[in-house]
Amino acid sequence: MLPFFSYKKQYFVCLAIFFLFLFTTVQARIPSFVPPVYNYTSTIYNAENQNWAIAQGKDGVIYIGNNKGLLTFDGVNWNLYRLPNNLGIKSIFIDKNRNPERIYVGSFEEFGFFERNAANRFIYHSFKPLVKNYQFHNDEVWTIQQLNDTLFFQTFSSYFVYNEKWPEIKYFKSDPAPLYFFSIKDTLYAQYINEHFYRYNGNDFELLLTHEQLKNDEIVSVQPFGKNLLLFSSKSGILEYSIHSNTLSEWKTAVDKELKRARINRVVSIADSIYIIGTLSDGIFVLDMKGQLNYHLNRNNGLNNNTVLGLFCDNENNVWVALDNGVAYVQTKSPISFFEPVDIQIGLVEDLLIDNHTFYLATNQGIYKYSETLDKIIALPGFEIQSWFIRKFNDQIIIGNNEGTSFLKDDKNIPVINSSGGGMDIKAVNLYGRDLLLESTYSDLQMFNQINGQWVFSHKLDNFSDLINRIEVDHTGNVWAGHMYKGVYRLRIDEQLQKIVEKEYFSTLDSLQNYPNPIRVMKLRGRIIFADGHAFYTYDDIAQKITLFDQLNQDLSELADTHRVVMVNDSLCWFVRNNEYSLIRYKDGHYKIQEKIPFSILNNPPNMGRGNVYVDDNGISYFCLNGGIGKYVPVKKTDQKMWPRFALSWVSCYNRKSNQVTYLPLTKKNAISYKNNNLTFQFQYPDYSRKPIKIECLLEDYDSEWMTLPPDLSVNYANLPSGNYMLKARVISEDGRELSQYTFPFQITTPWYKTGWAILFYVLAFMMLTGWIINQYLNTVIRRKNKAFAQREKERIAQVERQEKIITALKNEQLQADLTHKSKELANATMLIINHEEFLNSLKKEIQHNILSGKIQRTQGNELIKMIESNFSEKDEWTVFQDNFDLIHENFFRKLKERYPSLTSSDLRLCALLRLNYSSKDIAKMLNLSIRGVEAARYRLRKKLALEEKDDLIAFMINFK
Repeated sequence: MLPFFSYKKQYFVCLAIFFLFLFTTVQARIPSFVPPVYNYTSTIYNAENQNWAIAQGKDGVIYIGNNKGLLTFDGVNWNLYRLPNNLGIKSIFIDKNRNPERIYVGSFEEFGFFERNAANRFIYHSFKPLVKNYQFHNDEVWTIQQLNDTLFFQTFSSYFVYNEKWPEIKYFKSDPAPLYFFSIKDTLYAQYINEHFYRYNGNDFELLLTHEQLKNDEIVSVQPFGKNLLLFSSKSGILEYSIHSNTLSEWKTAVDKELKRARINRVVSIADSIYIIGTLSDGIFVLDMKGQLNYHLNRNNGLNNNTVLGLFCDNENNVWVALDNGVAYVQTKSPISFFEPVDIQIGLVEDLLIDNHTFYLATNQGIYKYSETLDKIIALPGFEIQSWFIRKFNDQIIIGNNEGTSFLKDDKNIPVINSSGGGMDIKAVNLYGRDLLLESTYSDLQMFNQINGQWVFSHKLDNFSDLINRIEVDHTGNVWAGHMYKGVYRLRIDEQLQKIVEKEYFSTLDSLQNYPNPIRVMKLRGRIIFADGHAFYTYDDIAQKITLFDQLNQDLSELADTHRVVMVNDSLCWFVRNNEYSLIRYKDGHYKIQEKIPFSILNNPPNMGRGNVYVDDNGISYFCLNGGIGKYVPVKKTDQKMWPRFALSWVSCYNRKSNQVTYLPLTKKNAISYKNNNLTFQFQYPDYSRKPIKIECLLEDYDSEWMTLPPDLSVNYANLPSGNYMLKARVISEDGRELSQYTFPFQITTPWYKTGWAILFYVLAFMMLTGWIINQYLNTVIRRKNKAFAQREKERIAQVERQEKIITALKNEQLQADLTHKSKELANATMLIINHEEFLNSLKKEIQHNILSGKIQRTQGNELIKMIESNFSEKDEWTVFQDNFDLIHENFFRKLKERYPSLTSSDLRLCALLRLNYSSKDIAKMLNLSIRGVEAARYRLRKKLALEEKDDLIAFMINFK
């Protein structure tokens, strides 16, 4: 029987638990914001879906046990390293105290370690040869734990113990077999399969908690909890174990039922006593040290898969999740977190208001509300339309939407009667000493007045109508109205606040631009500013003109596409750009970028140009997103980010001739052969924050300026000349600061054909070659001259021969002419002789006739006849002429006689004269004929020769052969 004080103690404990339960159930809850989650699928890292274990090296590289091998990720590049058995890795442990560090891995019937060589390339070393006299049978290493300088490799049937000082690895078979090993505070614990919970005493495992004490469940994780331990069971919740008193108690949480249903599988704790619990069916639960739920991540709000197979907390206290399908990275230390309702689609959030712990969202689908008491988001009836803004003035909430303007009261829509459609913007202004609300719409500017402390619609301003989406009022009373698409107006309202009395339109702020462009109107620290995408401007109320804002252009020139400025406080503000939120700090007269948040790192970012920020009374900023909101909590100085280690991952050189790649040592200055002068440098900068950074490199005495590396952080230098080089690389932050620098010296050796001996050889060879060339040239010149001389001599001889031929021809022509002339003389002489003899014959006959007739005495007549006969030639002159003519003219007469036997002596004489080209007159004279007789003789000759009329008789005789 327990004493009274025990009952009293139990009573107060129960009462405390009751009030705690009551407090936790009625306590108001804020929207469950979750940190950014980035999922990496198998298509990204190019391996299997399932991942089992995660660890991180001292250089910041993440190592993942995948079903295909060991995955590495440096924030940019993924690499896969296989085991000899080509199977998956189920456990990883990294010994960072070694140099180089070792990555111990466990697989199916295989375990050992990866270690980098001098070239920073992984080499695997198996431990199986060190296990003597052991038959592996379905041994799969599931956990690797270190106790002092000894490693324990646990399988479901045994465990192996490794110490570098030992010659071999020890093995231990146990029944029952171990399920998990846990190393906490220099103590090794073990949960056996369907059995008890043990603690290692230095030689063996001793019983610590029975299976019954664990509610017949199994411990899957052990985490430190102050001076005690938290034991996480698979399906029976969480137990607190007191090391000092050796007692066990339940550790109540706000999600006990959910954890029992989802089954805990893995747990890690981060530095500030936050417990990340991974389950088999419902993602991860994040609890604080009081057991309260910070947030819950599953497929509905970030994870790619609900089955958590491994968890790891990295150097920055962010969490890596090994999933049944992929890998997730949870930025638990990010200043940004997100809320996206999973049970309702709210659309694109245009504006946000927090009123009395209630979130109001103005979206393109209406107005939504999240109440702490309701613990869920609901759509407010009557607002199912595009809404542009939601603002609170005094105690009234005003909403601008496509249909006009409304008041929100008791979650009901109270439309403003007579307001124009499309409430775009509204500002509290003071004009002529009166507090007013000025609203812009799709067509008009309209005023709200205060009556009895309540805002009421007053009227529309006359003399102005246009599509205005932003309005601001400066300290002089100018109303600046920015058109949605082009230009900006400067307006003045009359003192009666009824109409626009002064209007000035600026289609562009740059005199070089001659076309209207969007001009954004904003207010920065009480001053009106403008931005046109190229520069910042402001209004000079003294000169009464828009001028360049030199200070902003000097400090923030790259932010000239800003379309909205939201003040956090007097020295801190958000510049909202098309694709980025930029946090700007004003200090010492200058504006400086404190942080950039690209839309690309936000869950479901807003549309381009539609971003907006709301800042609550505590300085917390809320981003308007697609389908939800983001929350930004400024980072404390004590939580400033530790920048990763920037280094070379590897350097390779390529030999074009052998087509081989060689990896170079990173720990010394390399002397690289000239034939391997094609180098590739792969850098690594394990920054997983996704913040915009720039990495540049410069090869001294080769590059003329710094070169930005491509996204894979590699650079190639091909065909480098011989010489000493220094490769410099640096990391530049988003605000232009140099975060880290790396240098790598190397040398490209001089090839043998560029050495001194080679140069001497080249000089001698050049001289010999020059001499040979000169000799060849001289010989060529001599041959050319000899050839030219021979050619000239040949031409001279040919010329002489041509001249001789010409002379011979001329001589022949002369001889022919002489011959012809002689032939004619011969013919003339012959004809004369023949005519003379014919005349003598005729005279002789005439004398004889006269003697017979008695006219002349016989004596005298005979004397005359003797005298005549004495003058006759003894030779036949015609026969002699024919013989001589044939000799001269190639047997002319003989051939004529042979071809034309009917020719008479007279015909032949005519033929001879025609061949000598005598005219008919000359022939008549020589033959003692009349010209007519000659023509008759020619006619008869043509007949005998059978010539046509067209044939020339003289030509025929001249050419006859």
